[in-house]
Amino acid sequence: MRRLLVLLICAAELLLFAEGSGLRSNSREVEQLLVVQTMGLDDFPAGVTLTLAGSADEDKGVPRLTADGISITAAMDRIRGYSYEEELFTPHIGRLLLGEKAAEKGIESALAYISRSPDLRLDMPLFVVRDGRAEDAMLTVGTGKRGICDVMRIVEQDARRRGESGLTTAAQVLRDTARCGSALICALDLGRASETLDDAGAGEPEGRSLAPMGYAVIREGRLCRYLTREEAIAVGFLRGEAGLSTMEVRDRYGSNAVLELNGGSCDIRPLWEAGTLRGFQIDCDARASLLELGGRGALKGTQDTDYLVAQLEKQLAEYLSSALQASKELKADFLCLGEIVERDNPAAFRALGREFVDLLPELELEITVSARLNQMNDMK
Repeated sequence: MRRLLVLLICAAELLLFAEGSGLRSNSREVEQLLVVQTMGLDDFPAGVTLTLAGSADEDKGVPRLTADGISITAAMDRIRGYSYEEELFTPHIGRLLLGEKAAEKGIESALAYISRSPDLRLDMPLFVVRDGRAEDAMLTVGTGKRGICDVMRIVEQDARRRGESGLTTAAQVLRDTARCGSALICALDLGRASETLDDAGAGEPEGRSLAPMGYAVIREGRLCRYLTREEAIAVGFLRGEAGLSTMEVRDRYGSNAVLELNGGSCDIRPLWEAGTLRGFQIDCDARASLLELGGRGALKGTQDTDYLVAQLEKQLAEYLSSALQASKELKADFLCLGEIVERDNPAAFRALGREFVDLLPELELEITVSARLNQMNDMK
């Protein structure tokens, strides 16, 4: 018993010595790690262009690395080979930016890479850079102490809060593509460089920035079209995820009025006729507040209020119709209406005789909108 106790004490001392001497084979100093948080993919004639970026550091600036390869893995290996001073740490990658050409070519290989990688997470949001490359966005966005990772955190917060777009994760894109044949990805607008002028009028461009701008429609794994801001607002209502967004209408005197949409959803019901799917009845409820009112500057009575509400209902109905028409024209069920039909009447859905997306262009749409102003913002 005494010998066993001595052996245990010796083992404990050896363990403490090993830890104190840095003998752990899997340990790395934090200073030796380049923590990657944003990944970008672009089309390349012989494969892909991979761009990686981390958060800005006061001493080292914004770490950004890019390389071409015949595959994502080959490009990643090439980047690792050139980053010998620091070891890449990729489990913290929190988003993927896709260049427009890469999205048009197809995103299936990128989704497969994310699914198989032991480091990447399926809950990372995806983005498509409109009219541009992910590499350009990642190398030019941000200034000085702020890089692409810092800007994208703000972009993601904005996309979650506002109604002009929304975040879609890799898992959601995989699921929607497998079940509905189509999916939506947040589209980003790469803005021009701004300038800060000094007293003499001279200035230097601060860098470019990104903003959510509608959705990229992915059909059969490829980018086929973008949804406009207005269509993206409609998507929020149709999905029951309406965020904050503004709408400009005219009051009954012809002056401009600005409304803020701040809530609402749609009830979507399939319309059947003798066992045949005829179309959809879409009843939408919307809430808004009055932000600005030109002309008279204030609502004078119920007639003024009712007129604004009617304009709101009319315009939102147009948004909804435009988004649904886009789905019909593209034969892209990015709203997963087929699942709604299947849940409503499974037997009739199985008896349709054709794929739902083939029926989609023929379906009728009956849209009604009921709105109310819940805040006038009138100091009086």
